[in-house]
Amino acid sequence: GQDEQSLLHTTEESAPQRSDRRRRALGAAAALAAGAALLGTAGARWQLGGPAMSDAGAVASFAEAPDDSACSFPGTDCRSTKCCKAGGKNGFQCFAKNENWAECMETCEPGVHEGEKEGTWDASGTFVPAKWSCDKLGERGAPDPCSAPGEDCRQTKCCSAARGGSGMTCFKKAEGWASCADTCPKGWDCEQLGNRTPYVAGCGWAGQSCAQTKLCCNLGFVCAVKDATWTACTQTKKKTTWVTQNIPIPPDWQGTVLGGGRDEYQVPPAANGDPVAGTSLYCFMAFLPDSYEVGLQKIAENNKASIYACDAYDTFHSWQSAKAGWDTGEATLSNTDVFINVWDNVRKSGKYLAHDWVVKVDADAVLVPDRLKKHIEQLNPPAYRPIYLKNNGMDP
Repeated sequence: GQDEQSLLHTTEESAPQRSDRRRRALGAAAALAAGAALLGTAGARWQLGGPAMSDAGAVASFAEAPDDSACSFPGTDCRSTKCCKAGGKNGFQCFAKNENWAECMETCEPGVHEGEKEGTWDASGTFVPAKWSCDKLGERGAPDPCSAPGEDCRQTKCCSAARGGSGMTCFKKAEGWASCADTCPKGWDCEQLGNRTPYVAGCGWAGQSCAQTKLCCNLGFVCAVKDATWTACTQTKKKTTWVTQNIPIPPDWQGTVLGGGRDEYQVPPAANGDPVAGTSLYCFMAFLPDSYEVGLQKIAENNKASIYACDAYDTFHSWQSAKAGWDTGEATLSNTDVFINVWDNVRKSGKYLAHDWVVKVDADAVLVPDRLKKHIEQLNPPAYRPIYLKNNGMDP
């Protein structure tokens, strides 16, 4: 095989970018499976940006903020903590519903809340929804330290993931204004204020803490307690196409399981009136030099087909992995190093940021971008969601 050096772009063309609309439309963006050999990865957009981002930048301007590490997140019971994590435009308050539940919210109206499912049945068989007392428990938490899209972020120098700013950067427009955007709008000063805001996965990755979310991002992992100071995601199942192997929780862990791993699930279409994802495609192809794939890539290029008919595209050189071995239950094709380098070059290219979907295309796969766009339109996918399209049911 060739040297495992950094991969080189062999094509740098792109269709003109229309920077006046939010291209990412699917939050963490999507890697779309096109053709039987193609790979789609949920949350690919978030992971692509990960190495270039830092959580520290999101709070750099608020070093003096009060410690809320022991406080509750919105949507969780705050009766015991009586305090809320920083967030919301005006901060969250722990409001009591009754003696059995309290929750962090910005406001609370005493009485029955819309959609209430807790309650009792009266003598006539009528359901009586439970009422909120809205008694305040503790002090109101600090407001969101970062800015929402559309707000001036010159002072905060960060974008709020909780209020629509995931994946965004605070860009300076002129002396009197800066705001959060995926990419800097045309005609702006474009000075970057602070770091790009990471996407919030809502779960812990393998080996990382899951104390707050009680959920692991990886299938086959559980959120387990090691001791009083560490709760993390540990693997309990190793799954290949044909074989599932059980793995015990490490013997030196306390072992209480707080939650499982995130599995794939079907995302429902956007509801009437809700924003719908766009169909702009960034496509890329990695091919092996001095192989039959070069001829296929050239045919596609000469005919303006496959990735060359997408809104933007890149091609990359790959190499033959020295660790090859197909998934037989004994071994798995181990070309992860090749894929990681290719995706790293996708991140460095940055073109995916200006488009709704990321499409990985093998040289020997057939991709018709216009047909793909029609399929996406028919699915009516909701905007601002981490989604991938799965084109076969072979593997989870």
